[in-house]
Amino acid sequence: MNLTIQEITQAIGGTLLHNVETPPITAIATDTRQNARYGAVTPGCMFVPIVGPAFDGHDYINAAAALGAVCALTEREIHSDIPLILVDSIRNALMQLASYYRHKMGVKVAAVTGSAGKTTVKDMMYHILSRKYKTKKTLGNLNNDIGLPLSIFQLEEGDEMLVLEMGMNHALEIHDLSLVGAPDVAVITHIGDAHIENFENREGILHAKLEIVDGLNPNGTVVLNGDDPLLTGSIAAEKVKTFTVKFPSSQNILQAETIGLQQTVCHFNWQGHDMHLTVPLPGRHNVMNALLAAAVGIEFGVSPTEIAKGFDDFVPPGGRLTVENVNGMTIINDAYNANPASMQEAIKILCGQNTRKVAILGDMNELGHVSVERHKEIGAFTGKAGIELLVAVGPQAVHLYEASGVQNKHYFATVGEFLPHLPGLVQTGDTVLIKASRGMAFEQVVQALQ
Repeated sequence: MNLTIQEITQAIGGTLLHNVETPPITAIATDTRQNARYGAVTPGCMFVPIVGPAFDGHDYINAAAALGAVCALTEREIHSDIPLILVDSIRNALMQLASYYRHKMGVKVAAVTGSAGKTTVKDMMYHILSRKYKTKKTLGNLNNDIGLPLSIFQLEEGDEMLVLEMGMNHALEIHDLSLVGAPDVAVITHIGDAHIENFENREGILHAKLEIVDGLNPNGTVVLNGDDPLLTGSIAAEKVKTFTVKFPSSQNILQAETIGLQQTVCHFNWQGHDMHLTVPLPGRHNVMNALLAAAVGIEFGVSPTEIAKGFDDFVPPGGRLTVENVNGMTIINDAYNANPASMQEAIKILCGQNTRKVAILGDMNELGHVSVERHKEIGAFTGKAGIELLVAVGPQAVHLYEASGVQNKHYFATVGEFLPHLPGLVQTGDTVLIKASRGMAFEQVVQALQ
């Protein structure tokens, strides 16, 4: 990055409070902590003081200056050791600057959203597109109005592609992200119940996910999961009718054979392109994820051979169906997040193993008015699927426990209450699935088994 303070001020419609000579800004930072994973203050950066319900970044402007920040944004006139740019809204200014920088860098953008699978598909697209282009991607899972700008600001001279993940909790969030990211290709993986607590029904979630096309290049392409009835229905058709639309579906999957828990051999035929590749993940849903990513690769001119090579160095995102052997047990670590669709897929994978099948399942959050019903549905599914030991943990998971037909089952209200009992429940030779929403902190269960 190489932006002048005057250039930034003009791009965001701000007011420069101290018009003094300032070196070029080389980065954008939001965090003064030494161990910050993303957005850390570095010498030559501009500090963006995020304001939240429990903190005010303005309190750290001088700390950022001491660490090398050369200027900062502000929503009010305050004393500062560095020049300030006054704006009405820090968050809006951050988004405006990200939009300016995205267009200044002139890269092509592929964006992805969905109720499940978006981080996995984002990483798959990155590995595919990197075979042909110098590519950057969303940092971690920073897919909101702060994370997406930070992902854009990592662009540097010579970059050709950017892969962005867009998430939401409410309507119009993806609308704003799409306007900033201005994608050339937009992907929607799936419409499910994730975040349904803020919507009346799945149709409401569909409308929110379809906002990803609001900033799409008028000549852009929309890639939709052709197996999802909401994405192939009339609501989606009306929203995307002005764009080129592609529907990869099961009809394009000629082979999908999972070998153990480590990989799935796939054969796709997409728009006349024959693709043979190995996905280092189990599960039919990950086959569809790979097909969606491959379809994006074709849109950007990546050959089938290079698409297959893109999976050679693909590493699944942490906590998402990663498999390891620990103390004589096989651990399926899917603790990063959970919703009803991903919960069922993970249980199917577990129950395909020729071992004792143990499921340690926790709350699925953000389901609002359908939470009790969805947890009961998963509970009923565990009984039919063939699980031999069920452990349910959490205030919502009690409904899963009560509805389950598994004979050997246990319930605990909290992870802390459960952990002392863990050694007496699992045994050598087990395959153990660990899955819950992020707020349950089920990584503690994984660590305990390790």
